[in-house]
Amino acid sequence: MRGLRAGLLALILLSMSILPGCLGLVVSRELMEWNRGVPETDEVVDVYGFDHIFDSTDPQDIIFNPAPSEIRIDNEVKEMRIFFRVEMDFSDIAGIQTNNITNTVRYVHAKLWEPGANKNTDEPFWQDNATSDRYPPVQRKYPPFTPGVWELEVSAQGYGLDTPIDQISFHDEFEVSVSIVRPCIEFPERADPNECIPI
Repeated sequence: MRGLRAGLLALILLSMSILPGCLGLVVSRELMEWNRGVPETDEVVDVYGFDHIFDSTDPQDIIFNPAPSEIRIDNEVKEMRIFFRVEMDFSDIAGIQTNNITNTVRYVHAKLWEPGANKNTDEPFWQDNATSDRYPPVQRKYPPFTPGVWELEVSAQGYGLDTPIDQISFHDEFEVSVSIVRPCIEFPERADPNECIPI
């Protein structure tokens, strides 16, 4: 392969020196295109979201309310994957749901807003609420999507406690993410083997 590349480079240099002006450039370009491998189509996934582990019972640390995550959506997006997982220890004790007792002090609310939505009157594109353990499957959404800047919001309150007795230590935690899937092209000659150029 190295010998082929060296031969091609010599041929390009020769054609540029023998053929006048633009003609030499055209021949050189065609030789380079001939040597280029066939690009392949793949997909690139951008992930936006929040994950948090509560590690305190201090009133200053039990609330998690970050700024919304901005997600740019364009016409190239071919899929949206929404993941929502919540773990709240002791939300079920001996088969009895305790979330009815604790749902005002332990919760995770997540919402995904489309561009231009009025958050006071419009319904979110997607939302989920949890006051106990939740492990729903990944939700997959497909075009058409409204182009623009979407917002993923989360507000949560939970507790974490470390005790000398490991069995009664606990840490509420959650993860919410939106994965944006776009097609991309991989060129055989790329310097970075993981580079995939969005279409």
